[in-house]
Amino acid sequence: MASNMTDRGWAWMIVVGVTVINLAVLPVQQCFGLIFAERFASLGITATQTSLILHLNGTITCSLGLISGPMMKRFAFRQVAYFGSLTVVLGICAAAFAVSLPTLIITYCIVIGIGQGILFPATTLALNTYFRKKRNVAMGFSVTLTGLGPILMPLLIDVLLENFATIGTLLTLAGIAAHSFIGASLLRPFEKKKEQSALIDKTTDISKEENSSVDEANVENNAVQLLLNERNVEEERQPNCRPENSEREVKKDKQTSFLKRIVTNMDLDLLRDNRYIAIVLGMSVSLVAETNFNATIPFILAELANLDRTSIATIMSIQAAADITGRLCVPLLAQKAGWTCRNLYVLSLLGSTFGRTILSTWGDTYVIVIGVALIIGLAKGTKAVFQALIIPNYVPLERLPAASGIQMVCNGILSISLGPIIGLVHDSTNSYVGALYFTSFLSLSCVFLWLIGGLWIFNRNKLNEQNPSEEQ
Repeated sequence: MASNMTDRGWAWMIVVGVTVINLAVLPVQQCFGLIFAERFASLGITATQTSLILHLNGTITCSLGLISGPMMKRFAFRQVAYFGSLTVVLGICAAAFAVSLPTLIITYCIVIGIGQGILFPATTLALNTYFRKKRNVAMGFSVTLTGLGPILMPLLIDVLLENFATIGTLLTLAGIAAHSFIGASLLRPFEKKKEQSALIDKTTDISKEENSSVDEANVENNAVQLLLNERNVEEERQPNCRPENSEREVKKDKQTSFLKRIVTNMDLDLLRDNRYIAIVLGMSVSLVAETNFNATIPFILAELANLDRTSIATIMSIQAAADITGRLCVPLLAQKAGWTCRNLYVLSLLGSTFGRTILSTWGDTYVIVIGVALIIGLAKGTKAVFQALIIPNYVPLERLPAASGIQMVCNGILSISLGPIIGLVHDSTNSYVGALYFTSFLSLSCVFLWLIGGLWIFNRNKLNEQNPSEEQ
């Protein structure tokens, strides 16, 4: 990629495209509890089943991360974004008519999950490809503009539910999600880079053909003669065992070659780095906890604070306003203070834990709930900005698709493993208080994993020595 093509020009249109996609697709996930609360109550779906639906969707989304690397090598991120957007729109339309647990799993978890798993890696790679020095600024703009959606969407969804019920609300959201095609159209691939690469490959092939044609006959004759000599010697030594041994060696070579291709294409050598593993595991565990809490806020507020749907929508909008404030202000303060992405991510987890502790103790007071919404909103906004920069700042760009894919797979495995336990804790105690404490325990597990992984021992990242100018 030419250096003059990054951090300028069409790169800022990529920010617009990614923002449009996020604003169009994310409302169903962000307002999950608000949209489906009445339908789940009418169907008698428990908290454990709610957590299962929520985290199965995340698992399917993340399970596609392992193939995102090879997919991005074969197709342009615009093509991938088109296909992912179409799948999400169809999934939302189908979810509108899902009136049982199995149909909800098929539509919301599987279809929408597949669409999100295809779409989000494309937007992430597009943003990180077009930006180098201004990557933090671009990511800040993107997540900040995306944060405008949750301020208005809860209030809009409350009005839609009041007038059109769940079916009409989801069909309206499907129409909003269709605007992601506009964002996908803005994800223009690097055509010049492809042309230059093709020209270089053609030039190399021509040079190789010209050089090899001079003595191709001599090389072939020498190779044939050498092969015949080796076979004669091998037959004299092992005349009876040669065919069987040769077949075994061929099979072993094929198996070894196949495994090497898998390891190379998916860049599984990353798993040899202990610090990368600590980063991925810590972020995955905390992501399960934070995602579950953010999606079940309507259920929590309805139980602990006895709020109606309109009041819950108002609280969610207040939290979203604090969220966008955190996205705008915290990066500027962090740049002056010189804090790293990992430190600020940990700070956001501590803020969320503090807010949940207050909510579980004094959650029956409306003023306290508003204060908690502000605290959790600031923490959520901080986490939204810096969680997307931790992996890109640790690995070089050429390894980013594979590194992000491995992280998504880990997110999926831990989501389906740990997520339903949060709902099970609620059902066993008949209260969200225990579930909130368990959620906080999972969030703080990230800090423990990063401590034992030695992420604050060294100042330089082992994998990212090729990018010493980036923030660590």
